[in-house]
Amino acid sequence: MAKILKDLLLAFLNATLILLALCLFLGWKLLQSADQIRTGFAENLQAVAPLREQAQGIRVELTELRSDLASFGQRAQLDETMRQQLSAALQRLNSLEGKLENTQSRLANLVERPEDLINYAITTSADNITNRILIIKGCEPAT
Repeated sequence: MAKILKDLLLAFLNATLILLALCLFLGWKLLQSADQIRTGFAENLQAVAPLREQAQGIRVELTELRSDLASFGQRAQLDETMRQQLSAALQRLNSLEGKLENTQSRLANLVERPEDLINYAITTSADNITNRILIIKGCEPAT
């Protein structure tokens, strides 16, 4: 009886150590994946910084174009149709400038607050993994 209890205790200890090793290995792989994601985000954010500068340059050019069109409309003798077309073009230009300003502020937020982007990626990944596990189990995700 003592030998059976000893063998059971050793088997329990062996299984526990195997599970502990497996958990440590999976934790290590998870940390590696998180580090790779962090590195990828850092590289992507470095790629976004020139886009922000480029957007600023485009914004300056749009402002100059708007002032050129406005001064042209004031200097030239235009008929009513041309004035309306010029006015419509200026309105479209103003709309584009507003959209560009919005895009530029979003790019600035990405560069200044990368943790928001990381949190979004982690949340989205966790949701996708949960849905896949539920599909494998045969359960339907709550809608």
